[in-house]
Amino acid sequence: MSRPRATWLSHLLVLLLAGAAPLCSAAPASSPGKTSAQPAQLAIIIDDLGYNLSMGRRTLDLPGAITVAVLPFTPHGRELAAYAHRRGKEIMLHAPMSNHHQYPLGRGGLRSGMDKHEFLAVLRHNLAEIPYVQGVNNHMGSQLTEQAEPMSWLMAELKHRRLYFVDSRTSAQTQALNQAQAIGLPSLKRDVFLDDKRDQQLIHQQLLRALEKAQQQGLAVAIGHPYPETLRVLEQLPALLDSYQVELVAVSALMPKPTLLDILPTKESRCLAPPMGLWPRVWAPIDPFDSIPPLWEH
Repeated sequence: MSRPRATWLSHLLVLLLAGAAPLCSAAPASSPGKTSAQPAQLAIIIDDLGYNLSMGRRTLDLPGAITVAVLPFTPHGRELAAYAHRRGKEIMLHAPMSNHHQYPLGRGGLRSGMDKHEFLAVLRHNLAEIPYVQGVNNHMGSQLTEQAEPMSWLMAELKHRRLYFVDSRTSAQTQALNQAQAIGLPSLKRDVFLDDKRDQQLIHQQLLRALEKAQQQGLAVAIGHPYPETLRVLEQLPALLDSYQVELVAVSALMPKPTLLDILPTKESRCLAPPMGLWPRVWAPIDPFDSIPPLWEH
């Protein structure tokens, strides 16, 4: 081989290896957090959309990147999800889960004691019901989220669908986030509940607490509900964001970057899947009664 040709090939090899470095690396996955180039970021999820059309629309008309969690099989769930999509809001499935208080779950409830087949059939039906879903969080769930096995079924299904999970933390003994992190599913936990008490002054104080947590941690997740008191506070959010120098973002923007799927892992290195930003924005629902088993069961 001639010297010029050998030199050209060696340069090409260096460029190819440099380009491959982000995908194959011995470095661990980056964890969520503030970098020097990022402002503090806050995601606000409004749960329980689907029953009240007027409050749902008012929620979706809030300024900025509010994320909404829609209950399946509610009178206005599909309509509000479609409206949210037109308004540029991020949409989650608000998955009903069994609780210690025996509050009714309604259709689509994921219950303690279900076998895996029934659990996944209900979950898939829920996901097929709400269009444009990009993630899931739990509705109630103080009982079910404490159980590692059904949480592992949930996280494996979400990983297969390239969805993320947010643990609402309705129980201090929750296993949900642990199970999500164990398989590398993009996941976060709730930091602040805005409206445990429907008092406008207290909700305002909780919002300030969420902003302060975002400043301290680099990011934070707050959860509220479409109550008139909550919406009145959030309608004043832009001025508070400016004052605290915090950016309001969709939940997906807070997920660890890059989001990694291990391929052929070894102790020394691993090849990484593309970051979450390269995944499709919206995935088509999977038929909940499809007889073909999920990929991870093959």
